[in-house]
Amino acid sequence: MKRVCVVCEGQTEEMFVNKVLAPALYGLGLNLIPEMIETSPGHRGGALSYERVKRHLRNTLRQKSSPTVTTFFDLYRLDKRFPGFETAQQEALLARKLDILRSSLSEDIVAMAECASARFIPHIQPYEFEALLFSDVNTLVSVEKEWGVASKNLSRIRDSAETPEHINDQPETKPAAHLARELKNPRFGKLNHGPLAAEKMGLPIIEAKCKYFASWINKLRSLSKA
Repeated sequence: MKRVCVVCEGQTEEMFVNKVLAPALYGLGLNLIPEMIETSPGHRGGALSYERVKRHLRNTLRQKSSPTVTTFFDLYRLDKRFPGFETAQQEALLARKLDILRSSLSEDIVAMAECASARFIPHIQPYEFEALLFSDVNTLVSVEKEWGVASKNLSRIRDSAETPEHINDQPETKPAAHLARELKNPRFGKLNHGPLAAEKMGLPIIEAKCKYFASWINKLRSLSKA
């Protein structure tokens, strides 16, 4: 069984790994273990400064067990001190932004940890985890019976973007903001409803609609053949 440490931005991503990703990849001989970064004494996840990220990744990669390490960070509000950030911001195409950020992060972390490049797989999710939930609006609104009335508006939001991962990163129009406005009584809860909705949709549906996410998952699957 190959150990894969998934360094997550927050609790939602951690739960998603535990409920959806880990069970799906376990049969391939991959043991996905989510980790959150300590952001202050006694607190983990969120508000990730690059200095904390760098320190955590270095320490994890230097563990004697030599795990493969990957990241699950949001592009939205990514710390400007991430390597390649300013260059990526100048790119109009999302694919180019992600390529620059991933390659710059990989170069910096691998050099600092002095590890084989294959052991570090950087992933930055555009623009945030909640984008994945727009992969199947009908399944999303079925999580709570009162949410059906939001189906039309959420479908319109989804259809206005090239893919769920292109729903933009402005404070009022990011995926999580749309969900908070449209899903009420009960109000959408990122930690409670996010992983539950994703689990109900299933990984194949999400991968079919979110190509950057799918590319990451395929890289993880390929570890089973290494």
